[in-house]
Amino acid sequence: MTAAVAPQDLRRALGLHATGVAVVTATEADGGTAAMVVGTFTSVSLDPPLVGFLPDRSSSSWPRIAATGGFRVSVLAADQEPVCRAFATKAEGRFDLLDPVEPGTAGRAVRGAVLTVDCTVHDVLDAGDHHLVLGAVRSLAPGAGGRLPLLFVRGGYGAPSVPSVQAEVPAWAAQLAWADRVRPEAEALAAATHLECLVTAAVDGRVVSLVAAGVESRAAGSATRVGTSFPLVAPLAPVFVAWAPEAEQRAWADRARALTGGGHDDALAAQLHAVRERGVHVTTGHATADAFERVVRGEEADGLAPVLRALLDTGPLPVAEEPVAELVDVTSLTAPVRDAGGRVVLALHLSGFTGTEPGWEIGRAVTELHAAAARCSLLLGR
Repeated sequence: MTAAVAPQDLRRALGLHATGVAVVTATEADGGTAAMVVGTFTSVSLDPPLVGFLPDRSSSSWPRIAATGGFRVSVLAADQEPVCRAFATKAEGRFDLLDPVEPGTAGRAVRGAVLTVDCTVHDVLDAGDHHLVLGAVRSLAPGAGGRLPLLFVRGGYGAPSVPSVQAEVPAWAAQLAWADRVRPEAEALAAATHLECLVTAAVDGRVVSLVAAGVESRAAGSATRVGTSFPLVAPLAPVFVAWAPEAEQRAWADRARALTGGGHDDALAAQLHAVRERGVHVTTGHATADAFERVVRGEEADGLAPVLRALLDTGPLPVAEEPVAELVDVTSLTAPVRDAGGRVVLALHLSGFTGTEPGWEIGRAVTELHAAAARCSLLLGR
């Protein structure tokens, strides 16, 4: 028979497991706000959409929240430890940290939270010295800026370190399997160059980011993240067509012509030649790169066409005769990753350049990128 576990031993042991930190609020009948801090907020069910948390039976705030029939959860950001402490200690002025009441929601949200989840109380179950509260999700509101959450572990607060993240889309099963195999190489490359490294694939006529390593490694880093995509259209992502049959190269160029209304066959042919000669695609010009990022994030009402025109009309695009180390205002480097049959199935994409790096640093990054892409191709060839 197993000996009983002392409460203090259980608390100490499970303190090794990091948990998120959230503030649960509800608007009471008189318009006041009931609020409490929880470290037990969790996803429970996708269908139906349920979440849960476990308030202590001795809590004075939970009965007030329960009486309203609903609640709103604000998942705190990594820099919001003071917010947590304010609500945990019931500090005066803590409600000033909340946004105003939004019609149709159960409670006020913490300003700047990573995520807010609005719920009705679905069920309340007994769970020893706690209640298990199940909430039926009515709405979700992710915070802006992709901020990381606050963690509580070993009695203290901290933030997660995210060396890489990866997409999870069943329709991309083959590409995700390849990306998972090369992900350690992407992480190592990001660490060696102090840049961001995306693993991308061409899927159904679009270029998709499957893995992001070294995220936010530099202030000048790309804001493009996992799961974002853009059309495989000239002059973008030439590594996926440089070694492809001529018909695919023509289709790549034709898609640009359809969007921009112009033809740039000679420039595009020179670009593909440069990629084949170098084994790497180089982009330059931070102004255009920033505009492209805004398009990918859906922040440009005019869409992709103006960016393509800028790339094609203001050129020239980097050509094979220009040594990489002599290029000015480099924004990214991309190298192909091949499968056992020699097909380009993935690409390693380095970004986060400031545009002021000396030529030798760009050259070193190219060398590191070539070596990493070669190792990734060996991994896919096994």
